[in-house]
Amino acid sequence: MAKIIVAAPPIPGELAPLLQLGVDLAARGHRITVLTGSRFRSAVENAGLAFVPLSGAADYDIAEHAVMPERLAAAPGPEQLNIDWINAFVNPMPDQHTALQELLAEDPDQYLLCNVLFLGMLPPVMGVPGRKPLRWVGVSAVVMALSSDDTTFFGPVPVGPGEDQVAANRAANAGFTAAMCPTQERMDQLLRELGATEPTPSFVDAVAVLPDETAVLTVPGFEFARGDLPANIHLVGIQPTRSAPDWQPPDWWSELDGSRPVVVVTQGTLANHDFTQLVEPALTALADLDVTVVAALGRPASALSIPIPANARVAEFIPFDRLLPKASVYISNGGIGGLQQALAAGVPVVVAGETEDKPANAARVKYHGLGIDLATATPTPEAIAAATASLLEDSTTAGNVERIAKVYAEHDALTEIEHLLLR
Repeated sequence: MAKIIVAAPPIPGELAPLLQLGVDLAARGHRITVLTGSRFRSAVENAGLAFVPLSGAADYDIAEHAVMPERLAAAPGPEQLNIDWINAFVNPMPDQHTALQELLAEDPDQYLLCNVLFLGMLPPVMGVPGRKPLRWVGVSAVVMALSSDDTTFFGPVPVGPGEDQVAANRAANAGFTAAMCPTQERMDQLLRELGATEPTPSFVDAVAVLPDETAVLTVPGFEFARGDLPANIHLVGIQPTRSAPDWQPPDWWSELDGSRPVVVVTQGTLANHDFTQLVEPALTALADLDVTVVAALGRPASALSIPIPANARVAEFIPFDRLLPKASVYISNGGIGGLQQALAAGVPVVVAGETEDKPANAARVKYHGLGIDLATATPTPEAIAAATASLLEDSTTAGNVERIAKVYAEHDALTEIEHLLLR
């Protein structure tokens, strides 16, 4: 039995994989303490795990952050990413550090398993006085922004005949690092104030290369290949989703019997405050197709501003482990969790997103031929209809998705992460 601190920012998409890991590791006999935002106390304790709340700037509500006027006014891309990374990940670092030090002072004989965007362990690594755990494993729930001679965050830079691919990638990576300067400067400032004595790597590299080991929840064939990947970074697959044992299918569930294609559409659990961006255009676009549309809203159906078409079924929540095996196409704004679950289930994808990591996810879909990138967060119904109809007939994409689904099936993320943590 090992004593493991499981830590994550108070963001559902960042916490959920860590919480599932905590539950599964506890089932293997380890003692788990979860460190995250206070609003997740009941979720952690209901899972049977010990809970310690974050405080101060580390204990925030991401829903309030998502609608900050400053963020909404920012252009998608580096401007908005800097706002997100500073407020959600960098500013909480000192309070995360304090909370970790208190836990390690109580019991130094503990391991740390944390989301890579939980930065509370960076200060001691950078020379700030403080205890370190027996071993530190970072878990990345998002794709890698790590610098590489072989690629960028968005894939290898297109080059012409005779042009130097490595030079092009290096220049693009340097440009991305420069664009994220506000994040870097804020992180450096906070580390200096805490007493750091070591030079800090770039933010996008630090979160991956500083842990003893880093487990990325993805597979080769979705991530871009990197011949210079640091030895501490491992692609371990994804965690299987599990529906609650007491989940009851809706009355229309029997209609998903394979008699016609099922198209799933969702805007995820965070970027779903405006259904006119994707869900409503998709419902409109597919109303006349011979398909059954299932919209997983993440909010009550009353939030829709249009009538529900006759071929559509909507629900606030539908467990994807039940739904995706019935699907023929998955339409989303590119959130990494649902996107990879769809691919692991062998479902081609249509992606429409512009914020956070979504363009980088879409770039991987396009590069590996796993679906269609609409390259906008607000696609027209016509574009959605054309993409969906295309994928329903596209045997090449279907073959690519079938192959990557087998790669996902070859990985056991829990076992691989446990080995990285305790070896």
